[in-house]
Amino acid sequence: MNIFLLAALAVCLFFSRATRAADKLADHLSLPEPVPYLNALESFFVGNGVAAGGGAGDGSWDFLAGPDYTCPNYLDREEIHLRVDGQEQELKVNVHRARKTGMFYGAETVGDLKICLLDYALDGEPWVARRVTIENGSPATAHTVSVSAYIHPVLGTGRTNWTAVDGHGRARGLGLKLDTSLKCAMNRYCTNWADRYALIAFDDPAATAQAGTESNLSFTVLETTPQAIAPGGSGNATLYHYLHYADKSDRECFELVRQRHGLDDVQACVGWWQNWFDGVAPEYSLKLIKEERARNLVEGGLACLKMNECRDGGIVANERGWDMSYVRDAYCGLRGLGAFGHFEEAKRFILWLDHQYAVHGLIPNAAPGGSDTYAHPNGNNGRTCPEANASVEVTALHLLAARDYYRATHDLKTLTQAGNSLRYAMDIQLKLAVQNGYRLEFSGDETELCGASDVSAIKTAGFNRNLLQYWSMTSIALCSASLEFYLQYLKLTGVSPAGYVNRQDHRTLNLKDELTRLQAALERDFWRTNLPECPEGFHDWFRAKSDNGWPSGRIVNFTLFPLYYGTPLQSPDRLKLDVAAIKPCFSDSTRSLSVVGLPGRKSLGHDLGYLLWGLVAVGDAKQSAVYDALVNGPTAGCWGTYHEAYLADGTPNLNGLRTFETGVNLSAIGKYWRVGFLKRPPRETARGSCGAARLRRPADTGGA
Repeated sequence: MNIFLLAALAVCLFFSRATRAADKLADHLSLPEPVPYLNALESFFVGNGVAAGGGAGDGSWDFLAGPDYTCPNYLDREEIHLRVDGQEQELKVNVHRARKTGMFYGAETVGDLKICLLDYALDGEPWVARRVTIENGSPATAHTVSVSAYIHPVLGTGRTNWTAVDGHGRARGLGLKLDTSLKCAMNRYCTNWADRYALIAFDDPAATAQAGTESNLSFTVLETTPQAIAPGGSGNATLYHYLHYADKSDRECFELVRQRHGLDDVQACVGWWQNWFDGVAPEYSLKLIKEERARNLVEGGLACLKMNECRDGGIVANERGWDMSYVRDAYCGLRGLGAFGHFEEAKRFILWLDHQYAVHGLIPNAAPGGSDTYAHPNGNNGRTCPEANASVEVTALHLLAARDYYRATHDLKTLTQAGNSLRYAMDIQLKLAVQNGYRLEFSGDETELCGASDVSAIKTAGFNRNLLQYWSMTSIALCSASLEFYLQYLKLTGVSPAGYVNRQDHRTLNLKDELTRLQAALERDFWRTNLPECPEGFHDWFRAKSDNGWPSGRIVNFTLFPLYYGTPLQSPDRLKLDVAAIKPCFSDSTRSLSVVGLPGRKSLGHDLGYLLWGLVAVGDAKQSAVYDALVNGPTAGCWGTYHEAYLADGTPNLNGLRTFETGVNLSAIGKYWRVGFLKRPPRETARGSCGAARLRRPADTGGA
């Protein structure tokens, strides 16, 4: 028999078994079907903006955070065990995401028993849960079953754990504390601003808790009361991870756990997720994606983007790693969400960033979810941060988030609510641009220049980390795009752009004239025609302040910025030439696009997404090959998300489940399938005198 047919049959049999085993959660609730893996199994997380957990996809957990997302991790390892008729074993399952949800489950058969392990977090609740359901498939034999959780907390300074007792003084759970000596965001930024606590306990009021040791490692074992499961009968147990601040005691949390009804929570969680996925206009339906794998990828990516959203409106870069809300990451995540009709997240983010401005007096590079105690300054990765370097890029992205949201919803009220921060974001850019002859510096933290990128190749390109030495093409392009929208915003609010007073330097400006000057400066300083391989020209990414010198090498994404971010150009035809300049850097053999445009080098997770978006925008036939590489190539993650960076062979770095890269790529896939274009006129092109297609701005958000 054909090996591929055998593999397909094996997959079908597994999913059939998993669905049957999970079909009845003790009370006959059917779970959505499991979604196939899109690549090698990798870690996942499940969260609701307040609390989050996750693991390696094998039934164990190694992550727990909350309350609020910017939080150190509590867990080193958590395992679920079963004791069946006196024999104990660890429950090992292959965890899959449930269709149209951010819930994860796996199923296994243990003798006569069909076991399902389900991980979920109900929206707005301060807990994440793990529900174990057991069905006795024997027609004649009863079995006695208990469920255990072996919990190994992360140990060290600033961390405390204890056996927690209920209101009757009985040991029923595990208590954990993270104090304010700890840091968040990969243990590098943002002090843990308050003591935080977790109570881990089963919903069984008679469950027990006891300490144990193995190989000199301490852990706690929680175990439910043994259940006698009759032939054809079923049982269940739910392990809650209740996250809280100092305002609640263990005893209060025990009571809150006891009040939960696990099946109702599961049903509510499934309903919430399906309403979220279905609550979009028809032109954004995932059904418009005609390939199943791409549809699965987008669905999984959207679920992760939603779970990366904090309850206060910030959106973390990735909850298992860089768990602060970075503006550039959040903006691109919103592009992915908006491409498929989800716009409320943008509203919350705009108002969250406006709040950050009100508190801190600036648009931060990043801030925590759940606290106003810290704002990570933009520029130079937190080192010396002069105003000229700290007030670009993120300020523009605040305005572009408002632009994209308004184009989709026409909700002017939300924008006027954020009017002070939007004005600051525009005024500070204009102050610096005018002051510097319509030039701006790098922000200092573009992902393309971070340590995950090909740093040696970037140095070879003539660029080092002393960012104050350069003028930035991307900064001026983003400034132009944000000013174009700000002019529209002023018109909507009845404010004349002539005689506009910049509150940052009190200079009176005609903003239409300023936009013209910015457009002229972009072409003056960054349109390059002296490379033999690009004789018609392209936008290059920096100029040295010392001698106005060009870089000796590429950063491919930067050249694609004006098109992706919607920069208005004096000569729109040049956007097509930007795409033409980068297209040859794509490798058909490896299906990759290295960040420096050279074969055998690292790529970043959004390289292909930027290129695909551009190819579709200009109608280039190469889009099919790049789409195939993005969806079917080595970089697509197991859950439909993308990593920060990859080696030349597609091996990902450890920074996965990313908002930034996933958002860019989903937006490009949506554009490829013309999602969001239903009931809209088709794109038109007119031929310019030079023979390139003249682009007209489509009705979708965020670009030419």
